[in-house]
Amino acid sequence: MKNGRRKKRNGQGVGAAGANPSETVDFSENSKSTQRKEGCREMVELSPDELELFVSEAEENINGLENGLLRLEQEGDTSLVAELFRHAHTLKGSAGAAGLTEMSQLGHAMENLLDQVRNGERKVTSDLIDTLLEGVDMLRAMVFSLRQNEPLPNPSPLINQLNAIAERKSLEPESKPAVETSSPSGEVTATLNIFIKPECPMPAARAFQAYLAMSRYGEIVSLEPPVSEIQAGRAKYRLVAQLKFPDGASLNELESELTRFEDLVVEVQRQQDGRKVSEIVTAQKEKEVETTTTTAAELQSVRVSIEQMDALLNLVGELVIERARLERGVRKIAELNANGVAEELQGVTERVSRIVGQLQESLTRTRMVPLSVVFGRFPRLVRELARNMGKKVQLSIEGEDTEIDRALVEKLNECLVHLVRNAIDHGIESPEERIAVGKPAEGLLEISASQSEGSVIVVVRDDGRGIDPNKIRRKAIERGLLTEEQAANLSDDEALQLIFRSGFSTKEEVSEVSGRGVGMDAVKAAMEQIGGAIDFHSQVGEGTTVTLRLPLTLAIIPALLVRIGGRLFALPMHSVTEVLDLTRSDIQVIGQGEKVLMLRGNPLPLCSLSHLLGVRNGLAEKTAVIVRQRERLMAVSVEGVEGKDEIVIKPLGYPLHNLRSFIGATILGDGSIALIVDLNGLAIRR
Repeated sequence: MKNGRRKKRNGQGVGAAGANPSETVDFSENSKSTQRKEGCREMVELSPDELELFVSEAEENINGLENGLLRLEQEGDTSLVAELFRHAHTLKGSAGAAGLTEMSQLGHAMENLLDQVRNGERKVTSDLIDTLLEGVDMLRAMVFSLRQNEPLPNPSPLINQLNAIAERKSLEPESKPAVETSSPSGEVTATLNIFIKPECPMPAARAFQAYLAMSRYGEIVSLEPPVSEIQAGRAKYRLVAQLKFPDGASLNELESELTRFEDLVVEVQRQQDGRKVSEIVTAQKEKEVETTTTTAAELQSVRVSIEQMDALLNLVGELVIERARLERGVRKIAELNANGVAEELQGVTERVSRIVGQLQESLTRTRMVPLSVVFGRFPRLVRELARNMGKKVQLSIEGEDTEIDRALVEKLNECLVHLVRNAIDHGIESPEERIAVGKPAEGLLEISASQSEGSVIVVVRDDGRGIDPNKIRRKAIERGLLTEEQAANLSDDEALQLIFRSGFSTKEEVSEVSGRGVGMDAVKAAMEQIGGAIDFHSQVGEGTTVTLRLPLTLAIIPALLVRIGGRLFALPMHSVTEVLDLTRSDIQVIGQGEKVLMLRGNPLPLCSLSHLLGVRNGLAEKTAVIVRQRERLMAVSVEGVEGKDEIVIKPLGYPLHNLRSFIGATILGDGSIALIVDLNGLAIRR
């Protein structure tokens, strides 16, 4: 339906579901109606809030469809079909209620194929999964266009393809249904009389919830009062609706959902065995505790936009700065010994400091999202890459509940995409190669996550061919990066580090997936930008393990304040291991004047921080800060250490944003500004 106008039926509206915890969509239209651009498909009247609810529900169901289809193909558990059918059915109903006819038709076409699988009329094959995943991609593209207020893509060719497949029932029926169920099948028509009890505190809101539930499980043929009255909040204590359900199971699910509300009484009228049957449905007594708990849990959570969260965190950052200034002022008063005033102020300051710390910790947690929002994207990617390369790969994911700062999600996803592509293309062998060396035909790719010492650890491991250090040496010589003598003097670990060089690749031919030498270099660069670290281990014939260490948050971090050239600079504490006084006996000069610090018998490279930053020396540098970079230690000398503090990272604006030695700046307690040193970058450029 490309150009025709849609007619608004009774019962059109928006399906509601829980919002994605990691993202809130912003619709800034001020008018009640959302009008498409000229030449676009027209929508019915939906407020921004209603449109936001629809998009949230649609994205949730699309993700459920994609993940369920991949599990169905991998595990072969046909009990998943019922769950997939519910996702498709909910999408169809919600899209139809919102006036998105073509999206509803696409959901219906996918629903038909899933219904055939459920009834044992069609087998689950890779081709079927491919076709249904095309439908998922189209649905996602339509929702994205809807969110961006852009023309929706045309799904008609795909709908015709799905319908044509559904009409060709060329497969023999299974010996028993894919999903055994005692629920009645076939279209069911029913009339629902929904009564809202007088003691309900918000009858209009309850009426709208009942309407949303009906639109999700069935097609609303007629509704009294009309949907416009319900959406306007003028529906009070009774709804009468006639609905069509695809089967009796959908009606049963609707009844179950309506019984969650203690203040609803539902009369269901339908035809059974040629006679009219009526039954009263109310909340079951044995579910009272569960219902109360569920409702209470729902009331305890609210949706907050990302912009509001960031604004609150910025305010907390300002509080942290003012707390430091307050503590500094109280210390000055204490030095004057102002007749007990200082002691009282110190008590107040400590309480304020504790409250601000708790507020900061609580708000930081609201920025955290589970890694499932990242890991959930990879089953599809692994499946498609493996099939395109003719390989068999089993993906194992652990630690999806591990939480990470929302600001790190995209960088982590970028790194994992490169690592997964490299593992499948470079690492895991073809089934024939694996069998020849005594391995299972199916390769194993593992992605795991955990928290350790204030960091998030993400590990990507494969059981492929590994990386041969000798091959890396040969490639480095061929590309002119090393002489034969230099390559021969490299240890195996040092040779492996060459894969992080820009443009370096061991792949003989460039493919669509890899071979251009931008994979591991991009991972290293992304990790450096967020103050993370990468560790790489590989063994020929055994496989490769890449470990990413990321900070928990980027908003407020602990830092060590050091003085060089008479100015203060901040060093992120996640890289600092210890601080010690420098003595001449601890320093030795080797080679061409390079200094090393002897730390408990171990030589560490010693560099002047003022020299690395290009800052003119002030006093003698009598203090060494030991920092860890890429699992190695180095020492930087400074004039002195002022202490440890919680700092708020402020990005460097134009024209300072290109300074590679710093990751940002912070405002100190006395109002002065300190630059935050990028220790990762300094370690590379020293």
